[in-house]
Amino acid sequence: MKLKLMTRSTEKLKETLLLITHLRKFVILKFSPEELSIISVNGGSINSEPQVWCKLPAHSHFEVVDVQSMRDNIISMEINIDLLLQTLRNFDKANSEGLNIRLQRTDTSGEPSTATKNGRTASLALFYSNTNVNCNIINHTFRIPVKILREAQEILNEPVHRDHGLIMRLPSQFVTMFKRLEKFKRTNFNDRMVIQASRSNGGSLRFILEEDGKFKVTISWNDQLEVHKTTSSNADSMRESLHNGNVHSDDESSADNLEELELGVKLKDWQQASRIVGRCRTVILYIAQRQCSLHCLLDDTDDVELIYFINGVRSIPL
Repeated sequence: MKLKLMTRSTEKLKETLLLITHLRKFVILKFSPEELSIISVNGGSINSEPQVWCKLPAHSHFEVVDVQSMRDNIISMEINIDLLLQTLRNFDKANSEGLNIRLQRTDTSGEPSTATKNGRTASLALFYSNTNVNCNIINHTFRIPVKILREAQEILNEPVHRDHGLIMRLPSQFVTMFKRLEKFKRTNFNDRMVIQASRSNGGSLRFILEEDGKFKVTISWNDQLEVHKTTSSNADSMRESLHNGNVHSDDESSADNLEELELGVKLKDWQQASRIVGRCRTVILYIAQRQCSLHCLLDDTDDVELIYFINGVRSIPL
């Protein structure tokens, strides 16, 4: 197993991590010769909590990419996101010419450390050099304990939409909807919200919050939303919607297309996507009968793609 990377700029990697650092303490880094995936998932409740998959093409971010393993040249590891972010910040402050990244095995001789007991028998080593005011070269090395994920675990499989649904492009101003919904997080109700999506009348979205006998609130996006065509597969449809801003809108007369659908989700799960939606240049909503997802591009390039998956809920106990 070998991992060797070198980059001169960590700006987009750092910004990607900042967008998901509020979700969980640990993330999974999945390296391949073609791509770095950053995965935020709760392995203990994979189907009941949101997942985030961030995809960064390896050669868009690293000048040197050498990933070798007996598992199809894929290396996956669990790492503390705050420690990784802090190391990237230190590199930025140092004004160094390049950051080198290596996977190193932890020395397990002698008394086992806390990291070893937790299964973190390797380290992700990040090192760089810079010159101080006296023109002396200073070498910096940071080793972050990691847990190598060797098995083909379910958490390493990206979720897929198996239901036919609606695809909508959300405008940049849509982040205001999250702000309007935020105040309901502080109310004492069952945290279930219903999303109503329709492609009629130009496309619309409504968010319904209700508690029996107490209140019912409907918050609607007042402008029309661009509804995109679905193709032979959901994955192809999302890819076209993300990368082709001029994709034709859905034909309302098509018998194969849904007119309207509803999905119940946890309000907290939806609201946790606000930071991603507020920052990304392109945001596409895929909503179906059992789940929804937000597919986002950080900027006008394909350098960073983020996908936020939410499973639907039927009801939430009071």
